[in-house]
Order: sequence, then C-alpha cells, then structure tokens
Amino acid sequence: MGNAQSIGTLLTKGIKVYKKIKREKERQERQQHHQQQQQQYQPHQEQQHRPPQQQHQGNHHHQIQQEHDDPQYARLRDLAHQEAEKRNACYQRSQEAYHRGNGAQAKEESNQGHRHDEQMKQYNRQAADLVYAHKNQGRPPTEIDLHGLFVQEAKERVDAALRWCEKNGADHLVIIVGKGLHSPGQIAKLKPAIIELVQKYKVQCTPNKPNPGCLYIEFGKGTGDLSWLDRFTDKLSRNDVCAIM
Repeated sequence: MGNAQSIGTLLTKGIKVYKKIKREKERQERQQHHQQQQQQYQPHQEQQHRPPQQQHQGNHHHQIQQEHDDPQYARLRDLAHQEAEKRNACYQRSQEAYHRGNGAQAKEESNQGHRHDEQMKQYNRQAADLVYAHKNQGRPPTEIDLHGLFVQEAKERVDAALRWCEKNGADHLVIIVGKGLHSPGQIAKLKPAIIELVQKYKVQCTPNKPNPGCLYIEFGKGTGDLSWLDRFTDKLSRNDVCAIM
C-alpha cells in the first residue's frame, strides 16, 4: 500500500514537472515568435541612425553651390539635398512607428525613405558628372580637377584615372583638389581616401606640386613617406592652401 502511494505521489509530481516544463517551452516559443515579428518590421540600422555623411550633406551642398555657378549643377545638388531631408524624415517616422508597435507603418515609411535615398543619389550622380565634365574639358588624361565633388565622388574618379595611367604607362597624374572638399567633414574623409588609393596603387604622392592645391602622383616609386598628409589636410582645413580655380 505504501509503495503504491509513493508511486502515485511520484507520478503526480512528475506530471506537474512535465506540465511546468511544457508551459515554459511554450512561453519561450511565443516570445521567440514575437521577437521575429518585431525584427521583420523593425527599420534597418541605417534607417535608425543616419550616417554622418548623409546628415551633413546639406551643409556641404551649400558650400559647393557657392563655388560653382552653373545653375543646372546647383539645381541638381539642391534637389539631392531636398531628397535627403525627405529621406531622413521618413526614417525618423519609421523609427517612431516601430516604437509605437505599428510595424506596417514603420515598414511603409522605411520603403519610402529608401525611394528618396535612391532619388538623392541619382541627382548627386548627375551633378557630379556635370561638374566633372565641365572642369576637365580639354585637360589631358594625366590631370584631373575635383572641384565640386563630394569625397566619394572624387575618390571614384581618382581611382579611374589611376587605372587609366597604369594601363597606358603614364608616369604621373596631377590631381587638383578643389575647395569643394574643404569642409571639416570632407577633410576627415579625404585623408583616408588618399592613403587608401596611394597604398592600393603603390604610388608616391607629393602635395602642392606643380601648384598649390595639387597632388602629384608618380608611378613606380613606391608609397614613400606619408607624413606630409597630416600637414596638407591641416592646411586644407584652415584654408591655407590656395586651390586652383
């Protein structure tokens, strides 16, 4: 009799433990499912925190507009600036909707923000192509003028020019650094961009040659000493370097 009661007690306890484990497992599954739903509608990280370059692009736009009087160029930069502001507003509303638990609205605002971002990039590409073609009309392929370009736009064109020089056996490349790259945020991006390109192509870079505001790239001489870059970018930030206009 005693043994039967002991077995019954053990079975009862075992059933209770089993039910408790089952409830805990179901709770964890529900929690995991809820988290997956949140992640599905959560705005992307890039939407929640606007990149610094995008945040400051408007200020840089106004500086460049003053430096280049082509009305079409100024119009394209202004349109890009407007699209950037619309994009940022959408991302902000997306984040707010997500925190309110409105996943559908968060997703819609996020998608709308992406559309404004693509339109902004398109306007900026058109402006960059326009100003680059204008500034480099009639120049030899071993000399490029970067006036009116953002750092990433300038980097792409320098990269293309360096590839051309290597392919065609040129011994040098003159890069004219315009005032469009002289805002504090752009200076910070210009320095690592130069280092990356110099190291990538194993070239030597000399500042202010043949004129102030120029970078003189020589092929076949290694990277050389890059300590000049600190002094050069520091002068740019103080506007001590008179770039060619």
